Amino acid sequence: MTTTLETDVLIVGGGPAGMMCGITAAQFWPSRRVLLVRPEEQAVVPCGIPYIFGTLGGTDEDLAGRAPFLAAGGRILIGRIASVNRDARHATLEDGTRIAWNRLVLATGSTPFVPPIDGHALDGVFQIHKQYDYLDELLSERLPGVATLAILGGGFIGVEFSDELRKRGIEVHLIEQRPRLLGASFDADASEAVAARLRALGVKVHTGATVAAIEAQADGVRVAGVRLDNGGRLSVEAVLIAIGTRPDTRLAGDMGLTLSRSGGIWVDGFQQCREDPQIFAVGDCAHKQDFFTRHANHALLASQAAAEGRIAGMNLYGLKLPRTNAGTIAVYASQIDELAFGVAGLTEHSARDIGFEVFTGDARLPDHHPATMPGTHEVHCRLVFDANSERLIGGQVIGGPTTAEILNTLAVAIQLRATATDLASFQFGSHPRLTAPVHPIVAATGEALRRRLGTA
Repeated sequence: MTTTLETDVLIVGGGPAGMMCGITAAQFWPSRRVLLVRPEEQAVVPCGIPYIFGTLGGTDEDLAGRAPFLAAGGRILIGRIASVNRDARHATLEDGTRIAWNRLVLATGSTPFVPPIDGHALDGVFQIHKQYDYLDELLSERLPGVATLAILGGGFIGVEFSDELRKRGIEVHLIEQRPRLLGASFDADASEAVAARLRALGVKVHTGATVAAIEAQADGVRVAGVRLDNGGRLSVEAVLIAIGTRPDTRLAGDMGLTLSRSGGIWVDGFQQCREDPQIFAVGDCAHKQDFFTRHANHALLASQAAAEGRIAGMNLYGLKLPRTNAGTIAVYASQIDELAFGVAGLTEHSARDIGFEVFTGDARLPDHHPATMPGTHEVHCRLVFDANSERLIGGQVIGGPTTAEILNTLAVAIQLRATATDLASFQFGSHPRLTAPVHPIVAATGEALRRRLGTA
């Protein structure tokens, strides 16, 4: 006999988007029942995955909390949704359980992209799945004993994994086909600073190189090395593919929902699907639009996913015009050793490629004052402004522990459409042990205006 459950809101997927949607829905619509279905009892924090293998040292140290959702009255069911009947308003789990719903939120996430490289199915080739069991097996059973490893992909994930895995005593080769690491996210000076720090830590960095094949040992089963397109060969025992992810839209496709040409589920500013205003999509599975151009944006970030979850949660039973998705700014931050780095919005290079006329400003200064204060790091802040409106459209920061908060301030300024004039008079708090003598944003803005006005 088929078991039937009933809920007002059914959320499929328990990552940052799904969980934040559930928390928000429970807060904004307290009379509605909210049920979240996910395949695993334990869920990991996506951004913390690289650190499982070094800094944290264990999968259990990277568990995502569910207490706020449960405290708000939400329920979690472990299982997999096999199908959804849009007309009948019910979903069916793989075990046959049927769930009747009134609002449906798809938060099915993304899957690793595996390029069609010869040898990608060999024993010793891994991807980055956001699954507790997979990651725990990789940490405890597959990686122990590996002495040499190649990472394919020099973006944020590849860079972070290279630093964490070298802490395990593994000789790491980081391979990136672009001319420099983090080439899609940073201007050249920031990329070069990260590459230099990795090399100083012992990571073998190979840029401008493409893997032509993953070679097998004599048994034809296990990894023996990678062959590069320039004829070079690296002898390694394992390969980690960190080239990126793709939206997981399999369930949405089966439901007949519209998919964008960039691969995600098409949604409007309220995260509603085109075919049915009672169906929403959030997170990696949902289509992204750039904040500045409305072009498709392929940045799949946990922070953006959580923001989309909040937007959907607030609009489930009534549209809130001020609470719409303004587009993806793309705010990244990371740290290698003591070098922190990040970007918000556009870089100078990407802005010019799009067609913006820009002016820029740079500031280099200590993050404490005086500079002799213990723990002081140099901060390099570069800001990018639109030449016509003087609006801030991007910034990148290289420095120490204050880097992420400077980036978050930049993200707020971008969303509020702040201009160079606004930022030049930005009021900020100051303390010798906590802040720079002049806020890096103010200092970089002043330099940008000096250059723009041509003053000495």
